[in-house]
Amino acid sequence: MGVGLGVVSALALGLAQAACTTDGGAPGMAAVSASARGPTVAFESIDGPPVGVFQKLVVDLSEEAQARQIQVVSREAQASYRVRGFIAVNVVGGRPHVAWVWDVYDADKHRALRISGEEPGSHKASDAWGAADDPMLRRIARTSIERIVAFLAAPAPAPGSQPTGPDPARPAVASAQDQALPTSMALAATRP
Repeated sequence: MGVGLGVVSALALGLAQAACTTDGGAPGMAAVSASARGPTVAFESIDGPPVGVFQKLVVDLSEEAQARQIQVVSREAQASYRVRGFIAVNVVGGRPHVAWVWDVYDADKHRALRISGEEPGSHKASDAWGAADDPMLRRIARTSIERIVAFLAAPAPAPGSQPTGPDPARPAVASAQDQALPTSMALAATRP
């Protein structure tokens, strides 16, 4: 019970700060429960949406992260990964589409993952942001966190290491070890 109250309190504090700005200065999400383990993730910013959409998305992302036991920390804390997001509305044929992108950066500030998607609005809206209703924002949050979970679960190669052989998960297209190159290809490969 105490952990849940702590998460709600941290989320409320984060949302209070979020009400001030939704652009590059947006605060990170609230810390997730102490039972979460593994790499830490901080949401740096979510650019693009109006305040109401931003706040609802932060709540949905927090709930999805907590449900999957992702350890989300504030943007001021040390984190294994930092996430920057952007959300925009496009109107195509009178129907709004909400496009979103998350860039996940490692501790060395190198982009490690890009997640993107687009959700078509269910109806024409006089306000394009009206398409970003509660069910759509929940789908965006769920898909985003699922992809981050899959990324965090994938074994990362050691820094500076090179693969030693073919990846068994990918089919081989061609292998120079299996066949000699045709003469024309060999000549083309050796010409300056």
